[in-house]
Amino acid sequence: MSETSATPPAPQPAPAAPRTAPCAVCGRNVSPAQLVSLRALRPALLEHLQTHHPGLDPAGRLCRACHREARASFLLDRLEEERGELSSVESDIARKASEHLTVAAHLDEEFERKTTFGQRLADRVAAVGGSWPFVVGFLLTLVAWIALNSLLLASHAFDPFPYILLNLVLSCIAALQAPVIMMSQNRLAARDRLQAEQDFKTNLKAEIEIATLHEKMDHLLHVQWQRMVELQQVQLDLLNELLARRGGGAAEKSG
Repeated sequence: MSETSATPPAPQPAPAAPRTAPCAVCGRNVSPAQLVSLRALRPALLEHLQTHHPGLDPAGRLCRACHREARASFLLDRLEEERGELSSVESDIARKASEHLTVAAHLDEEFERKTTFGQRLADRVAAVGGSWPFVVGFLLTLVAWIALNSLLLASHAFDPFPYILLNLVLSCIAALQAPVIMMSQNRLAARDRLQAEQDFKTNLKAEIEIATLHEKMDHLLHVQWQRMVELQQVQLDLLNELLARRGGGAAEKSG
């Protein structure tokens, strides 16, 4: 009677990877793809987190939302150390820089969209009154007025010398033109203030991004240097092991 061979046991299925994992700060269970290892953070950012969250496990992981909040808080603290108390604009730019959001805007389009009819009319009057055609045309009008009342209509002039009516017309034009030009200049000054504020936001965000980039580069160089040192140490251990084996083999042959 032949003996039957025992069937090999069926392979056990590998344990499934966890679908969610807790965040070390907020404790929420999120997908592992949405978590960042605390060991991968920059040392300054990790120290900031440990300061605000005592007892934080360095081997834990951080969700994306907490990571963004930590970067924003870290940038705000850095700016407060350098500049003192921050304004609302600086705080807003720091948060946008931590989330890599843009701050540039089309000021001209937005400014023109909010312009009223009176403001557009003031701009037209200021543009015409500040041009050479207006100056030349006005001079020609004055010369024609004086010539008409002094030469052509000498005996029946409607505005004889010293041209009182002409002075009245010029005074009225000046009295109306000056406020209209000032309205246009005030609107342009407001636009320039918006542009200056936009430039300040852009420059501040660029300054924050450059400083953050320098810190990231320093962190990467430090990590790479540590890895190179570890690799060199492993290579030295292998060389020492090979030398020890060769020394033992030479001793056996001589014996």
